[in-house]
Amino acid sequence: MKISLNWLRDFVEIPADTDPQQLAKLFTIHTAEVEGVESQGEAMNKIVVGQIQEIHPHPDADKLRVTKTSIGKETVQIVCGGSNLSEGMYVAVALPGSQVRWHGQGDLITLQETKIRGVESFGMICAGEEIGVDQPTGDPAIEGPNPILDLSALKPTPGTPLAQILGKDDTILTVDNKSLTHRPDLWGHYGIAREVAAITNKHFKAHKSEVTFPTTGTTPDVQVKEKKLCPRYMGVLIENIRIQPSPDWVKKRLHSAGYRSINNIVDATNYVMAEFGQPLHAFDSKKVNTGVIVRTAKKDEKITTLDGVERTLNKDTLVIADHEKPLAIAGIMGGANSEVDDQTTSILIEAANFQPSSIRKTSVKIGLRTEAVQRFEKSLDPHLAEQALHRVCEIILQVSPGATIAGPVTDVRNFKTKVNTITLDIKKLCSKIGKEIAPEEIARLLHTIQFGAEIKGKKIKVTVPTFRPLKDIEIEDDIVEEVARLHGYDNIEPKLPELPIKLPLENRERVQKHVLRRLMSLGLGFSEVYNYSFYSLKDIQKTLLPEELHEKIENFLSEDQTHLRVTLVTNMLKNVAHNLKNFDHFKIYEIGHTYQDLQEYFPIEEKKICGMIVKPKKEGTNVFYDAKGAVEAILGSLRIAGYEMRKGESLCTYAHPNKYSGYFLKKNGEELAKVFEVHPLVLKNFDLEKVSIGCFEINFTRLMQSADRSDMKYKPLPKFPGTTFDISVLVDTKTEVGTLQKAIATTDKQLIKTVELFDIYQGSNIPEGKKSLAFKVVIRADDRTLTEAEMKPVHEKIFASLKNLGGEIRA
Repeated sequence: MKISLNWLRDFVEIPADTDPQQLAKLFTIHTAEVEGVESQGEAMNKIVVGQIQEIHPHPDADKLRVTKTSIGKETVQIVCGGSNLSEGMYVAVALPGSQVRWHGQGDLITLQETKIRGVESFGMICAGEEIGVDQPTGDPAIEGPNPILDLSALKPTPGTPLAQILGKDDTILTVDNKSLTHRPDLWGHYGIAREVAAITNKHFKAHKSEVTFPTTGTTPDVQVKEKKLCPRYMGVLIENIRIQPSPDWVKKRLHSAGYRSINNIVDATNYVMAEFGQPLHAFDSKKVNTGVIVRTAKKDEKITTLDGVERTLNKDTLVIADHEKPLAIAGIMGGANSEVDDQTTSILIEAANFQPSSIRKTSVKIGLRTEAVQRFEKSLDPHLAEQALHRVCEIILQVSPGATIAGPVTDVRNFKTKVNTITLDIKKLCSKIGKEIAPEEIARLLHTIQFGAEIKGKKIKVTVPTFRPLKDIEIEDDIVEEVARLHGYDNIEPKLPELPIKLPLENRERVQKHVLRRLMSLGLGFSEVYNYSFYSLKDIQKTLLPEELHEKIENFLSEDQTHLRVTLVTNMLKNVAHNLKNFDHFKIYEIGHTYQDLQEYFPIEEKKICGMIVKPKKEGTNVFYDAKGAVEAILGSLRIAGYEMRKGESLCTYAHPNKYSGYFLKKNGEELAKVFEVHPLVLKNFDLEKVSIGCFEINFTRLMQSADRSDMKYKPLPKFPGTTFDISVLVDTKTEVGTLQKAIATTDKQLIKTVELFDIYQGSNIPEGKKSLAFKVVIRADDRTLTEAEMKPVHEKIFASLKNLGGEIRA
């Protein structure tokens, strides 16, 4: 947004010797970012007034002419193609070294003395669009192609700098729009001036309208059917209008704010929008049938807007209509059917307030973003409409002599003024800012931005003005921020907060997650993968999962991401399919969150670890045990004790029914992990029939909750040696390894220390329906070295226990 320094001076004292760069820096520190500072005179450097003395045809170009032009102390030759050149005409001459925009388009170019079709040309005679200047009011109408800027009406002295003649003595500040999204009061010069007055400690000159409205006469008929979408609608009729160009002072102000001049009425509405930040609209009242109706559009209703585009509206679009047709898309753009044109003699001025989200949604839906949209979507103060209406009537009466206000203002109010008061604790404020500020100074600072501030003991009762909406100032901390920025952050001594010197509490889950990552990636040779927390209904069906366990996303980004995941397995199977294009053996894992719908307010969210070991089918007979070994390595590294492995019990649709086990806590039976081979049907659904996949899922959240470090006990290293022996036993294939391990371990609880399975064999020399299991058993006494005579009974008891379970000792 462009802000004119001269315009600001209408409302706040800014000395002539003020450094604009310093003011911009001050505004950036205290209020909002100023992106740039531009002096209008600099853009016209080396552009002067010239008077054409002679005009001759170009010897080698029909459309070009050679002029002798006086630029003060000398007369120079310039080649020009302007269609309206005449001898004695005063023109703008861009001298070599100046910058212009060729035909008003593209980037700036630097002029040099040159030859044009063989004829020397010293500079350039400019059109207004090439140097950003409108035709001065009162000059003759310009017709034909390539019109040259005619300055004859000003009767300037040749050689005078153009900036001086046109009064281009302003400085323009460019404020970053993004830094004003929470400040609707700063979308005009009036609000900016109020801030400048506060931060420079100058008096703010509030605008006082000099317009009086008649108490009788013609008044607009207005019906507001959508009261929530239109909190306020004001209208007034002005007659005896004459459409003509705006005076130079209006054009100059509009140009400095980045607006082009159209005519005196439209310029007046744009002028007030740039000044107060309130969009306005002028209708040709003779094109409005009977009265104005504020309503939503009918289905597929059409309107051609001022940009010449026919737009189809839906039933959610708020429109300004008469009793026949829509006249404007509310808060966005007017319609061509009620446009002010050269034949307009009476107008209806609209000053309204609209619901911000409605304007924003409509703008996005129809793909039309305007200056009005940028302001209405920020929650404008409904009281601003009245101030803006008074101001625009004041300007119209100046720019259209003879115009009269036809009657009273119509004011439809659908809002109540709410007094926003906040109690400010002085001690808290000083603590948060980090500096002691006297209550009187706090009150003074708030008064500079028109906040009410009443000191009541150790607190201040703050009354927030209506131009600062609730979205901006709502709680005590918002007031603290206002005081801090007005006091000046540079005036607050930076210092560290006084906190006790102690280590922060350890986030054990995070620490253990990093331990686990090191183990998985470095120790066990897994590669980590990352996936989104979503998958599709098709993925759910391929994994054989019930849909009712899932939370469906209402505003999903794509059909592949419609449901929150309840398992990491689904997306990892897609990772496997992708990696099989390059590798046939690999191990991957993921640490992530799952979300299970329990038909309560929120789904249950848990952190899980999932790992997969992938091998070709012919080599994949041991993938289950590879996955089992990884789980036990993880539990061991995290020093988890008191668990047992048994057949899987929880629902696991994607697990092989005969190759599925779980790890459970002995004290409460809670499942910590599951180990399985992926179900053959699931492998088929994901086109993974050529591989075997051993998989494990660990509930990391539950693991951390269950791990109690307080009862961890340490044992000294054994003083006496133990003995290790292996047992090979032949059993039925349906016999569980855990049953045999338990039978061996309980044979003699005092002497048998560990029982570890190290081999499973099925194949040559093994009868059908049988499998050979090999266990490593460690026997040791804590107080002596065992003799062979003591170990022999233990061996015999172990053999007997295995035989009782149907086993046959092989070795």
